[in-house]
Amino acid sequence: MVERFTIAIPQSEIDDLRRRLTLARWPGDLANDTWHYGTNEAYLRSLIADWIGSYDWRQHEREMNDYPHFRVEIDGQPIHYLRTGKAGGLTLLLLGGWPWTFWDFRDVLPQLATDFDLVVAELPGYGFSSPLRKAKLGFVAAADMMHRLMTDVLGCSRYGVYGADWGALVAEQLAHKYPDAVIGLHTSMPFPLDFAPIPQDLWTPEEQPYAQLTALWWQYGTAYFQMHATKPQTVAYLTDSPVAMAAWIVEKLHGWSDHNGNVEDAYPRDRILTTLSIYWFTNTLGSSARFYAESLQNPWQPSREGMPIITVPTGVAAFPKEVAQVPRRWVEQYFNLRRYQRLNRGGHFPAVENPSGLASEIRAFFTSVSS
Repeated sequence: MVERFTIAIPQSEIDDLRRRLTLARWPGDLANDTWHYGTNEAYLRSLIADWIGSYDWRQHEREMNDYPHFRVEIDGQPIHYLRTGKAGGLTLLLLGGWPWTFWDFRDVLPQLATDFDLVVAELPGYGFSSPLRKAKLGFVAAADMMHRLMTDVLGCSRYGVYGADWGALVAEQLAHKYPDAVIGLHTSMPFPLDFAPIPQDLWTPEEQPYAQLTALWWQYGTAYFQMHATKPQTVAYLTDSPVAMAAWIVEKLHGWSDHNGNVEDAYPRDRILTTLSIYWFTNTLGSSARFYAESLQNPWQPSREGMPIITVPTGVAAFPKEVAQVPRRWVEQYFNLRRYQRLNRGGHFPAVENPSGLASEIRAFFTSVSS
C-alpha cells in the first residue's frame, strides 16, 4: 500500500546531532593539505562548525517537502520515492548510488519537470528506503524492486531510466531484463554488469587522460570499496560518530568531483551538509554500504546471450572527472548506443556538479527515443 510520506526529523534528533558534534575528539593531521592521506582535518573542522551552527536542516527539510513523497513496501522492504513533473508525459525513473541521496537531483528536477513525469527513488537501504529488512538486496534484486515500483505500483507499462553509480547498474539491469518496458536507458557511468575487465586496447589516444584517471582511481581510490564489499557492518559503526561518518563520506565527495582543490566549487557546502544529514538521520551509512557486499556476493546472470548485452536505446553523458570511465568503443559494443556526449565539466555527481548539462542530455536523449 502506497503511503504519502513527509520528512519530519524530530527536534530531539537534531539536538542530539549537535551535541555529538560538539564532543568530537580530533586526531591531528600531518602534511595533508592536499588530502593525500584522506580527509583534511582543517576542512572537516570548518564543515563541522557550520553543521553545528549556521546550517539549517529545517530549511532544507521544507524544500524537500515541497515535492510529494511516498513510501511503499515491496517484498517487505520500504522504498521511498518522490514524484513530480508533467502528468501524462513519459515517465523517467532517476537513480543515484553511494554516497548520493535522492536530493542530489534537486536542481535537475525543475529542468525536466515541464517535459517528463519524474520518479526519484532511493535504493533499498539508502536514505528513507530504510530500514534494510532483507539480505541479498544488491543491484540485481533492486532492479526487480524498481521494475515493480514502476509497473505494479505506479502503473507505467513503458518508462525510461537514468542511473549513476549503483543506480547505473540497477538501470542497466532494468534495461537488460525488461526491454519491453524500458523505452530507453541513459547513464553517466556505463559499466559491465558482470564487472568483467574491459580490454585496455579499446581506449583511443584521445581518451588516454580518462583512462589514466580511471586507472589511478582503481589503484589508489578503492579501499573504501573493499571495506563496503567485504565488511560493511564494520563501516556501519561509524554512525556512532557524525564526525567519523562525515570524514568517510566527504573524502569521496572531494575525491570524485570536478574541482581544482576546493570541493565546494563542485559540491556546495550546504549540499554537503544536507547529504551528511540525510545519512545521519536515516542511519543508513551501514545499510548503503551493505549494497556493495550484496551486489558482489549475489552476482548478475544474463537474461539473454550475445552482444549487445543491452538492446534498448542507450544514451551516455560522459563527464570529464568521472572516476570510473570506460572506452567509448566498449560502450558501442555493449549497448545499443544512440547518443554519446562528452561534457566539459562534472565528475561522479553530475546532478549536483553540472545539473544543466545532465538535464539537457537526459532531455535530448529521451525526446529522441520517444518521438
